[in-house]
This record gives sequence, C-alpha cells and structure tokens, in this order.
Amino acid sequence: MNVLTRVQQVRLAVKNVGRMREIATTMGQFGFNTLLDRIGLGRFASSKNLSVSVDTPLPIRLRLLCEKLGPTFIKLGQVLSSRPDLIPAEILEELVHLQDDVEPVSILEIQPVIERSLGRKLNECFASFDTEPMATASIAQVHAARSLEGDDVVVKVIKPNVHKLITQDLEILEMIANLIETYIPEVKVFRPRAIVTEFKRSLLAETDFEREFFNIKNYRENFADSDFLYIPKPYADLSTKEVLTMERIRGIKLSNLAEIRAMGTDTREVLARGMDAFYKSIMIDGLFHSDPHGGNIFVLPDGRMALVDFGSVGYLSDSSKRAVVSMFLALLAQDYEWLVQEYVQLSPASQGTRTSRTMDALSEEIYNLFSPYHGRPLRSIPSGKLLMDASSLALKHQVVLPADLVMVFKSIMTLEGLAREMDPDFDLVSAGAGYAKNVLKTLYKPEYLLKEIAFTGRDTLNFVRHFPRQAAEITRQIECGDLKLNIDFNNAKVLADAQVKGFSILGQSVVAAAVLIVAANVSSDIALPHWALISMWTIAIVFTTWTGWRSFRAK
Repeated sequence: MNVLTRVQQVRLAVKNVGRMREIATTMGQFGFNTLLDRIGLGRFASSKNLSVSVDTPLPIRLRLLCEKLGPTFIKLGQVLSSRPDLIPAEILEELVHLQDDVEPVSILEIQPVIERSLGRKLNECFASFDTEPMATASIAQVHAARSLEGDDVVVKVIKPNVHKLITQDLEILEMIANLIETYIPEVKVFRPRAIVTEFKRSLLAETDFEREFFNIKNYRENFADSDFLYIPKPYADLSTKEVLTMERIRGIKLSNLAEIRAMGTDTREVLARGMDAFYKSIMIDGLFHSDPHGGNIFVLPDGRMALVDFGSVGYLSDSSKRAVVSMFLALLAQDYEWLVQEYVQLSPASQGTRTSRTMDALSEEIYNLFSPYHGRPLRSIPSGKLLMDASSLALKHQVVLPADLVMVFKSIMTLEGLAREMDPDFDLVSAGAGYAKNVLKTLYKPEYLLKEIAFTGRDTLNFVRHFPRQAAEITRQIECGDLKLNIDFNNAKVLADAQVKGFSILGQSVVAAAVLIVAANVSSDIALPHWALISMWTIAIVFTTWTGWRSFRAK
C-alpha cells in the first residue's frame, strides 16, 4: 500500500470514526472479529461480545449484519444477492431474504423534505396528500396524492439524513475494500474494490430521483408507439433529486396471477408481448429495467402491461447490444465457442485473458456447463442462470463482463421464473433468438451501414490526425533513452530471431515501397519507351510480391 493511499485511509477513518466504530463493533458482535483483525480494524470494535450463537452459519450472520447496519448495507446485500457470478450460492440464497421493511417516517419529518425540495408548501403542490405511506423501505417511502389538476399520483420521498449516512458508509466501504485487497490477497480474485465501486455507482443512481425521472422519460419515449407496454407519466414540476412524482398505476401486480386470470386476461399473450418489449429494450434501445420482478409489473384492465420503479435500470453500449444479439443466436445454435468469443471481446484486455490457452480452457468449462442440456427442448434450458454461471467461470479466467450485461442476465433469470408460472411451454431462448434475427437484419440496412462507415471514417481520421504527434513522442523517447517496452518472451532466442526477421522484413518492405513509388513517378513524369515501362513495373511487382511472400513465410 503506497503512502498516499495510507494517508487517505487514515483521513477517512478519522473523519468517520464514530460510524467506523459502530460498524466495527457490530461486525464483531456477528462473529467477524478475525476479518477485523486481519485488516487492522479490530481496535475500532468497542465490544466483541457475540450477538448470535457461534454455531450460526456464515450466510445467516452476514444477512443479519446487513440488516443491523441499515440502508447502505441492506442495499449492498441486495445487490450482491443478484450477482451469482461473484457470490457463493449458499450466501446468495440467504441474502435474497434480506428484509427491507422498516418503520415509516412520520409525515412531520417527510413534509419538510418535500417542501424544501419543491420550494413550496405541501398544499401548494398537491390538492390532497395521504399522510400514511403506501410503501416504505430503508431509503425512501411512497405516498398517494392528487395533483392540483386532479390527477392521481404517487410521490416517492427520500428519508431525512439518508444521503448523509450513505455518503459516510460508502467512504467506509471503500476503505474496507482497499484494506481487504491489501491484507487478504486470497480474496483479491473477487475484486472487492471493483464491487464497491460498482455498488457506489448503482446506489447513488438509485437515490437520485432526478436521474430516475429521466429514466422514466426516456423509457416512455422508447415505447411511445407501443400499444401494449405502458410507462407512467412523470411530473417534472413535482420532481427533484429528493422527490419523484409520477402517475398512479391502477392494475394488478403480475405476482397475482390468479387475479389476472380471473379478470379474463390471456397470460400467455401478456408473456409473449412482454418478452418482446424486454428484448427491444436490451437489443435496440440499450435502456432496460434491471429489476423486473412481479411487484414492478402490472397488468391493466384492458390487458396492457405497465412498468414501475425505474430506480434500477441498465444501459448497454452498442457493442453490448450486439453481444446480446449474438449470445441468443449462439444459445439457439448451441455454439459455445461463439459464446466464449463474445465474453472475451467484451472483457477489458488484461494479462492472460486473450491467449488461446485461456480461450480453450474457458470454452471447455462452458461446454461442460451447457452439455447436460444438449438435445433438450429449448424451453427447458434456464438460459439466464446458465449465462450467469458462465460469467462466474469467465471470472475465474480474469474475463470480466460489463456490470450492465450481467444485469441483463440477472433480469433474464427473474423473467424466466415469471415465464414458467405464466406459460410452462414458453420458449424464452427461441423467442429471444427470433427477435435477435430481426435485429440482425437491421444491421445490414444501407442507412445503418452508412452510419457504421461514418463512425469508422471518424476513427480513421482521428488516428491519422494524432499519429504524427504520437510518432514524434515515441521518437523523442527513443532519442532520450526513455522508451521502455515490457515484453515477456519465454524463449530469448525466439526474441532474437524475431528481431532479425523483423528488421529484414522492414528493410525489404521499405525497398519494395520505394520501387513502387519510383515506378509510379517515372511512369507519370518521364516519357520512356513502352518496353522500359513494362520492364520497370514487372520488376516492381515481382519484388513486392517476393517481399510479401517472405513476410508470410516469416510468420
């Protein structure tokens, strides 16, 4: 650990010493004293008396610890419970049971938050406002209300002092993650710092209602032409970073399938059209709902579907969207080498991740993972779980997928559970692959190809523009003796032979290029006899071809 990092951690520990002591003491009470001592935080624990039996399994103690430490740690546990690619199965199964049900905050505390945030008295914002919340969680609570125009709305409000607590807890979590990676090297493969960084981004986004407002707005725009999926209207003048007001949805939650069927709704059609909407969001829009459980999906009286709660959404880049398309086609074709290629291409390049040995080992493990499903009907293949398990295998080989793509796999897992209840015969893989084929057709439309050519041209132009400066900098470093190349060769003789061949080929290539240039210039500038021009061009072409053949043989 360098001096700057150590100083920064000491500063954070001093700044947050009260909360740090509370966290350390609670960790000790739930049996994590060994961990505290290994990372040097044992001295912060004011008491090491256990609050649970020494025989209590680790997963249960971890869940109880998160619940005891409050909103930030409950959210951390919930995030980890959706990452089977990172967390052992027995811990994941326990974290799923994390309880986020807490006592609601009084209207006497909530009202000042609303009025301060909106800059008006409560009765100047709403014609009526229910003082008892419809739902409450550790970070926010939701109230029913009516706008001054008479619209039924729901109002989500951040609880008082939550932002301050979250900021403090995140600083402490970052410090703990740094200490764990420093003093417990065996867990470094699980990337504690990267997990905390990802969690921080997710939590800050989820507690920023201004961001959620724009998520809803963008989702509404993406499905403005849909006659099936309905997205509730957000109210800009009644929404801020701490308050979110949106249209109230009147329907039945998808978790209540008996009520939906009693209403006369065809759940098979709802499922098929709902999955089409999901595939559109991940393969075309790149903005998708990452928590599509039955409580966040409503079926309306007219048979349409509505989504709520856009605090947790994912964003996919163009490359990730194309990867999702390819992954569904690979699953349909049961081509697992193709699947591995997509995983590796999306992973940041690091030592050992792009070698043929890594690719072969990962391909074999993923083949073994999927092989028990060979020959089975596609509808019986748990594609979401298998993609998540494959992500865990990839992580073993330092192949790390973008977090939002893992969120897609988690969403597919959630939807597979719903699909099996709604229509046991629904084939999620075939439906996804069918949508992927349609998307693939659009990739070859002239307007899309022109767009790709324009982007490629832009990249080429940037390369040409910056290359002279970069080449000059490399030359300067060579002249000053500052240029260093870090190349690892197992055999020094291979390096020496490569250098000799390389310089030989470089010299021949320069000569070949010079011959071609001279031939071209002479042809255009000097009036030579026809036979002389033919001879000159023949020599130039033969020499260039021979040089190319030598280069090929050298490989």
